[in-house]
This record gives sequence, structure tokens and C-alpha cells, in this order.
Amino acid sequence: MTTAIQSALERARQVQCVGSFDLECDAETAFPFFSPEGEREWVSGWDPKPLFPEQIVFDRDTVFREGAPEAIWTIVDVDWRAHRVEYVRFVPASHSAHIIVKVEATDWCRCQVTVSYTVTAFGENAATLLDAFSKPAYAAKMQDWKRRTIAVLANHKSRR
Repeated sequence: MTTAIQSALERARQVQCVGSFDLECDAETAFPFFSPEGEREWVSGWDPKPLFPEQIVFDRDTVFREGAPEAIWTIVDVDWRAHRVEYVRFVPASHSAHIIVKVEATDWCRCQVTVSYTVTAFGENAATLLDAFSKPAYAAKMQDWKRRTIAVLANHKSRR
């Protein structure tokens, strides 16, 4: 193993975060917002590009790229009945992340979205990258996701 690779691995750190928020809609309505295409509606600048297949589909083994620095995303699993999706995100120079989004009905017109991240950061900026996954930063991230998805839901309702 080269010294550079070994040095990067020695600095690798991992954190796990779980957060939740409620939405005033059923799980069937909310779940597609957490697909690669659905996130276009509420994530500013989100512009995934397909790698495989030729178009992005919300299905297992879909691979796409997104962001700067560019990340490679793989959909590991999608369960429409359980409203659960699992992703792996990899940025070669800095980190990998295992992300699980689960949308559960709490009653007929409400649901809870639970988002789990396991982030492994490596390289010179590992500590800085992991700061974005501190408890306060992650709680703020979940509140931002809630605010943005509520705005999209309101927009959808007003179009009806």
C-alpha cells in the first residue's frame, strides 16, 4: 500500500446520524420527493446526471453523478411498499456516505420522514467534513429538509 493511501486511511473517521421530521401528507405522496428526480423540486442546485441506466430511474442499481465536487451515487435498494430507499454516495477525494430514507405513515394524512447517514470521511479535510454531521448541524439539516419539502407540498396543493 502506498504511503499516501495508508496516510489517508489512518485519518479516516466515521459518524452516524439519524433525524426525523413530520409532513402533512401521506407516505405515498412524500416518498417520491426523496428520489433523485424528486429532490430536484426542493434541493437548490440538485442536478443528477445518469450513469446507468441511460435515464435516472428510482430503482435498485441506478447509478448517477451529482455535485461539485462530483459524487457518484448508487441506489442500493428501493422498497415502495415500505417507503424506504437506501443510497451510497462516494466522493473519491473525501468521503463515502450510506444514506437511508424511510417515510412512515403516522395517520391517514401525516407521515414521518427518518433520514440516517453513516459518513466515512478521509483525507486532509476529514474533520471539517464531519463538522457538518455534528448533532446541531444535522438537526438543522433535518429542519431545512422539512421546510423545503413543506414548501413543495404547499406548491403541489395550490396547483390542484
